[in-house]
This record gives sequence, C-alpha cells and structure tokens, in this order.
Amino acid sequence: MEIQKVNKQSAVPLIMTVVLIIAALLVLFFGSRVYNLDLRVSIFLFSLIDIGFLVAMILGTKTKQFGIRVLSVISNGIFFIALTLFTLALALAYGISGP
Repeated sequence: MEIQKVNKQSAVPLIMTVVLIIAALLVLFFGSRVYNLDLRVSIFLFSLIDIGFLVAMILGTKTKQFGIRVLSVISNGIFFIALTLFTLALALAYGISGP
C-alpha cells in the first residue's frame, strides 16, 4: 500500500472551500445583526463567495490526485448550487420588497 504525500498546491482547493464556507456563514449570521444593512450588500457578498466556489472547483480539477479532485468537484459543486439558489432567493426578496 502506497501512501501519497499531499503537497501544498493540491490542498489549496480544500482549504479554500472551508474558508469560503466560513465566510458564507459569517455573512449570513452577521448580515442580519447589522442595523440598516441593505440587502444588496449581502447579495453582492454571496455572489463573490459563489465565484470563489467556482475558482476552488477549477483549482481542484487541476490537481493530480484523484481523491482531492473528486472531493473538490463534488463539494464545490454542491455548495455553488446551494449558494446560487440562496442568492437568487435573496434577489427575488429584494425585487419584491422594492428599493
């Protein structure tokens, strides 16, 4: 049984995914606590985090290790779709409530 060493370059997509999840949770929980925060700010921040999930997925597909590649594509794909749907729901709520 051969144990492969994980170099720093291949661990970047996984670390980036964890950081983006923490950032999304911080925006979600602290965004509601800030008084008079416009909903457009939250939509913009969630959109940036969503782009980050795409970048992490692309970086994950470029790694040479199969396990990290599969884990990165599956996890970033799920988080990207979930955050996109949530961002679209926020945009719909903003559109209904009016500026």
